[in-house]
Amino acid sequence: MSKIMIRIFGCLMVCALLFVAGCSDDQNSVTGTTDNQGTTDFANFGELVTLIAPPVYTAPANTPSGQYDSMWTDGSYPLLGKVFGNSEPMSLYSNIENLDHAISVLASVQQMMIDSTGTIVTDTIIESYDSTTNIANVVEVQTLVSNTAIPTQAQNIMGFTSVQLDNLVKMGYSIPGYSNNYHIGYAVNDSSETYLTWFTKQDSLTESFLYYAFVNKLDSSIDVRGVFYKVESNGKPASWVYNIKTVDSSDFSYRMSWYADFSPDFTMLGCIIGGGNKDDLFALRYRPYNPADAQVVDSMFMLDQTFDSQYNYIGTGIAAGFESMVNEADMFKYGSMPTALIPSPWGTN
Repeated sequence: MSKIMIRIFGCLMVCALLFVAGCSDDQNSVTGTTDNQGTTDFANFGELVTLIAPPVYTAPANTPSGQYDSMWTDGSYPLLGKVFGNSEPMSLYSNIENLDHAISVLASVQQMMIDSTGTIVTDTIIESYDSTTNIANVVEVQTLVSNTAIPTQAQNIMGFTSVQLDNLVKMGYSIPGYSNNYHIGYAVNDSSETYLTWFTKQDSLTESFLYYAFVNKLDSSIDVRGVFYKVESNGKPASWVYNIKTVDSSDFSYRMSWYADFSPDFTMLGCIIGGGNKDDLFALRYRPYNPADAQVVDSMFMLDQTFDSQYNYIGTGIAAGFESMVNEADMFKYGSMPTALIPSPWGTN
């Protein structure tokens, strides 16, 4: 690997979801060559997802009349909120928002490297230190010359063992009692964009995630995959995995599973699979396992349902023509779930 190092200490802050520049003049040096191609316009996956996926689900104040099974919509945590909401951490739109935040951090790093003439400084070392603070930041930019290997426990979700990327940005931020790190590998050209994003945070809980995102810029088709693992402050683990992709130019396919550890005697795994057309009909299948590693589904709570574009129930099960989109064999089961923090594909340094 050839690399560009940017070390920034003091008031240049790399945050989990934001990159803010405001350096002091204590010690500051910039050297390097420039790339006259200018900045890159990175994809917004939130916008791309809305082209194929149903809208953000908001639970109604009361269950609509005529519903055949209210578990999708009833209660404080309705099942549709876990699938297509934006407040549950395992929901589609929550995860896509996290992905877009990571890409916005990447864009901010690129903005930092623009000189006074508007060109990108490429072969660069920047060092800044403010001795009055305990804040430490490190940013490292590398050119990748070989394929990036996917961590073993994420390979079932990603569907591949390695990916070809062009560049890597590593960002770390720490203060006493808190630290986070972003590692973002990417490849951008005229026809496509590919990202592999790793994040970890340590404070009252410890968490990590790995996101893969691809967009074909010629037709806006996408393939986005994620693996998330955390340990709560009470020592209990939680995890979720997902994959959303474009099917036949306008339909979507979605798989998501989440693991919860409620007590020594109660763990569960919820598995969702579905797909269809967001403007017409789509189908969802839900299969719970209790305990999470059970070989047989909990038949009392399994659900099959077809919806229209407004989340109204259509019939009482899976409509004809949707069977291939809800194949239980394609669900992410317990063996695909992460069981420990996910390591960076590029190491810790």
